[in-house]
Amino acid sequence: MPHQHVRQDLAIKTYVCLLLLTACSYTLMYGPQPMFNIISHDLDVDRAHIGLLVSVFMLALSVAPLCVGLLLSRVGIRRAVFATCSILALSGLGIYVSDSFAVLLSVRIVQGILVPVVLTSAMACVASLFRHLDLSRALAGFITASLLGSLTGRIFGGVLAAHCGWRLTLTIFSFLFVASLYFARGIPSKFAGQSQHHHLSDYFRVLRQEGVGPLLLVEACGIFTFAAIGNLIPLRLAELGQGGHEGFIGLMYLGYSIGLVASLAINPLKRLFGSAKHLVLFGSLLYVVSLTTLIPDTTWTIFAGLWLIAFGEFIVHALTPGFINQLATHAGETDHGLVNGLFLSCYYLGGTLGSWLPGFMYVRFGWSSCLGCMFFAQTLAVILIVTKSRKLPVH
Repeated sequence: MPHQHVRQDLAIKTYVCLLLLTACSYTLMYGPQPMFNIISHDLDVDRAHIGLLVSVFMLALSVAPLCVGLLLSRVGIRRAVFATCSILALSGLGIYVSDSFAVLLSVRIVQGILVPVVLTSAMACVASLFRHLDLSRALAGFITASLLGSLTGRIFGGVLAAHCGWRLTLTIFSFLFVASLYFARGIPSKFAGQSQHHHLSDYFRVLRQEGVGPLLLVEACGIFTFAAIGNLIPLRLAELGQGGHEGFIGLMYLGYSIGLVASLAINPLKRLFGSAKHLVLFGSLLYVVSLTTLIPDTTWTIFAGLWLIAFGEFIVHALTPGFINQLATHAGETDHGLVNGLFLSCYYLGGTLGSWLPGFMYVRFGWSSCLGCMFFAQTLAVILIVTKSRKLPVH
């Protein structure tokens, strides 16, 4: 019994460390967003390309699920985490001395390549530690840590940048990984089971299963719009005369905190709407309607609208992965690692496109064309959900 208690205590400490690593990773990823205006001014970069500071992370995350697992099975989680966290911490020095956008983007590319290794390590280790316990609750903690990290990067990033400047703020976010190294000592060097190597034909087999492809496109559309909004809010506020207040811009992202409420309230909401598929349809419709709050040239309309937009997106994002897994399992696909890897790749590929294309359209054609692009993506998502609703599981 004492031995079992020690093992559980070690598992809890390791789990807390993994949540810290996850939060730090998302803080680093989204930290530059409220600073886009000041970075573009200081480094003389146009607004069409400033979103690349986040796009490089999204692109790396879209590829990582297809290849990082194989790397971890050979190298080991602890070794991978120590190496990546050390380099991520040192990369802060590169940000601090950046004197051009090319240098800053190069550092962010390195960080974007390393962060997926940390996140994949965390997910694999959580799955190993809790495979005989409450895995769903443990993964819920992982999602919560990612939301908290995203909020920390956006809100505190803006507040800190207003007082310390963007270079020191992003350097501090990088140095957070130094603290993580101390807690990472308890991470096991190997996780249970070996990562399977999947062929391209395996992924096409999943895509051909009825209902899976359209739902993957729904998720891609959702993050496409959400990533676009996250990147464009600072630029839109600058157009409305609020571009020089990084602290205020950071607080505009406070509406994203509704994602925590949506995650915790999914089961009561399903009971309220009668089924999960009715709820996901509501969330997608709310998402489309809420985009109208971005039309007026009013700062507070945007602030209020972000709460509704985030609520709709997080409802869809909380339910769709479960639908995809259930449809794939029903069709005979039992390799959840393959299914979820494909899901994450499609999800972040949509985010990569969303963090660049609407910004390009905004600079070239104005805010209306940018909004039209987002409306099109979300309307497509609603149509896909409606047309495939008969195939969705009830629960």
